[in-house]
Amino acid sequence: MEFKDRLKALRKEKKLTQVKLGEMLNYGYTAIANYESGRNQPSIPDLKKIASIFNVSMDYLLGVNDIRHPYVIDDETAEFNEFRRYYAMLNTDSKDELMLYMQFLVDRQARMKTQANLSYGEPAAKGTILRAAQKSEEYR
Repeated sequence: MEFKDRLKALRKEKKLTQVKLGEMLNYGYTAIANYESGRNQPSIPDLKKIASIFNVSMDYLLGVNDIRHPYVIDDETAEFNEFRRYYAMLNTDSKDELMLYMQFLVDRQARMKTQANLSYGEPAAKGTILRAAQKSEEYR
């Protein structure tokens, strides 16, 4: 895929108009229209800005490859592998339930940070904590 096509696809994916993207880059919409038609090419600093706006690599933006985030670190810790092993055993409904529970945990963690920096062990925080078990052995 060429840059012009990739730019248009990314812009539409983010539901941005040419005008809005132009404003984000301090351009008029005609510059974006010219990029998308292939009449002009952006400078390297502008390519960096565009890649940043769409959270993609320069290679992806330029159509060199189809890898949006080539530098994402693969977490291969024993803990993560154990999580993956259990996750693979779940059926679709259980996976959906797990996703909801993880969202709950993240939201709760964010709330805890905003409530006077409470930690999980403090008495005021104990009423908000839901724990299935303290140790993995308790499940068995």
